[in-house]
Amino acid sequence: MKVVATDWDLGTEGPARRVLERAGWELVVARCADNRELIEAAHDAQALLVRYASLPREVLGHLPELRFISRMGIGPWEVDLAGAAEHQVAVADCPEYCTDESVAHTLALILALNRGLLDAPGAVAGGQWGSYGGKHPILSTADLVLGLVGLGRMGQGIAAVARALGMDVIGYDPYVLGVPEGVDQVDLPTLLSDSDIVCLLCPATPGMVPLIDEHALSQMKPTAYLVNTARGNLVDEAALIAALDAGKLAGAALDVLTDEPPSPDNPLLGRADVLVTPHVAYLSDQSQHELKVYAARNVVHYFTGEPVGGLLTPDFRRD
Repeated sequence: MKVVATDWDLGTEGPARRVLERAGWELVVARCADNRELIEAAHDAQALLVRYASLPREVLGHLPELRFISRMGIGPWEVDLAGAAEHQVAVADCPEYCTDESVAHTLALILALNRGLLDAPGAVAGGQWGSYGGKHPILSTADLVLGLVGLGRMGQGIAAVARALGMDVIGYDPYVLGVPEGVDQVDLPTLLSDSDIVCLLCPATPGMVPLIDEHALSQMKPTAYLVNTARGNLVDEAALIAALDAGKLAGAALDVLTDEPPSPDNPLLGRADVLVTPHVAYLSDQSQHELKVYAARNVVHYFTGEPVGGLLTPDFRRD
């Protein structure tokens, strides 16, 4: 049977190929630039490994052999789940990969903001020593209130480290089944108003209304910071810029943006009060290896009847 990697951009495919070939599968690595190329490459495939390629309903209708899609990342984003279900194509992602990396990156951004590191290079260059001369207070971690919007794997991981550093942690998640130890669950307005740093760790879907808009930003302290390592469309970037310009927010750290990669004239770039990293919270050598293995194992497990982590559609094996 045949697996097509629609838009591979992860270096060597060796780890995924070994998993699949041991199970008797052929892996074909493609770099499809558009829907036509994808249909041509995958017209006889039973499974796909998908990185960023778009899979709308109309494309799925041209893939008659397709039974399973393994999304190489967290979240389906590019896959039309309703369209996949109509064609009885199961879809799964890789929710357990890169948690440690994402927690570490997010904590690095939180600490960089709280320690005033955005001000440090300019202070040193300006001849200041022993003080940043920053406009905003630097809090002890024991005095810091960290607000986590999302209490899934990421939220739980960050909460544990933040609590170990002495932070008070509050959280908002209407879907969580259990609140991590030491986290006070509050509603979103309370989280926004009480937090010194608001950290977005929740999922998003294409086209959704931003969670952090002008109204949400108006509820935050003028000395507070915003951290987003989840999805760019959670934040109304124009409203964020307006709040920063008006002094209604101290700063932000963003690993994700609405449009990626950003255009050179994106007004969030180059600001002294915004730290932007290039969507790399997931990144490590180990996480990239794990992603390839995880995505390939999803394929093998689905067709051998084993449990599949991250299943986002009905399990059509049961029909």
